[in-house]
Amino acid sequence: MDNKIFTITDLERFSGIKAHTLRIWERRYAVLAPVRSAGNFRVYTLDEVKKILNIALLKRNGHRISHLCKNDPSDLDKKIGLLQHNTDKWQKGINDLTINMYAVDPESFEWVLDELLMSWPIDILIEKIIYPFLKLTKLLWIGHKLCEEHLVVTATRKKLILAIESTKTYDLNSRIVILFLPDSTQLDLGLLYSNYYLKRNGIHVIYLGNDVSVQNIKSIIYCSSPAFIFTYLHPHDHFEVDKLSECINTYSPETKLVIGSYSETSTHYGQKNVLHLPFNAALEFLRENAS
Repeated sequence: MDNKIFTITDLERFSGIKAHTLRIWERRYAVLAPVRSAGNFRVYTLDEVKKILNIALLKRNGHRISHLCKNDPSDLDKKIGLLQHNTDKWQKGINDLTINMYAVDPESFEWVLDELLMSWPIDILIEKIIYPFLKLTKLLWIGHKLCEEHLVVTATRKKLILAIESTKTYDLNSRIVILFLPDSTQLDLGLLYSNYYLKRNGIHVIYLGNDVSVQNIKSIIYCSSPAFIFTYLHPHDHFEVDKLSECINTYSPETKLVIGSYSETSTHYGQKNVLHLPFNAALEFLRENAS
């Protein structure tokens, strides 16, 4: 594995183990051996990230941390391979994607994805492994613009498109939902996932993609009268929500604009036809109200 380094915050996010607990393990069991960065912060290697991910998964399965810390990496891998529950296998898939995202081999990530697709139906792969992985790494919306993300985004997009193409046709009684992003600075993986999720639930989706203007939307809603328009915005995005709201009122007054958020807080804009919800809640709202 390469010389990519990680902070204890990264370890906490990837493993679900609190930084305070990781530091206790470090002192008590010597499970980690961080070095100091130029700024005098603890930093960890990719091998240590993998070790903590394996230990976290095995600990959730009843293994004692005092015993796990005495195992070398190959022993941890063997124990992981013996886990039988689907939830553990899905978590291993998420862990493998996370590790291979940062690996030197540019083909390793896509190879792991293909192996997972051979083990699970595409809908299980998307819902139980890919979607949690994208949320964990923040690639669902914006990412960190790191060089290793480019291949990951491309490979994951392929699987999401495959899942979309594999879904059934929409229910003829469902209402229309338009999906779009206002610019190209945000990743479209969240929009592709939204397309898959809604289509899989029988919703009639019109997918516009990214870099869509209010004028583009105006021409679509004028002829299709959608029930909902959905997008998600970066907290500092300057998209003209007011202008789109006015356009909706003029050309399709029954339509509601639903804006997904990175946060877990729901807010209402001053406009009666605009609703701001956390991303997951927004998709659930559309599923319930468009079917």
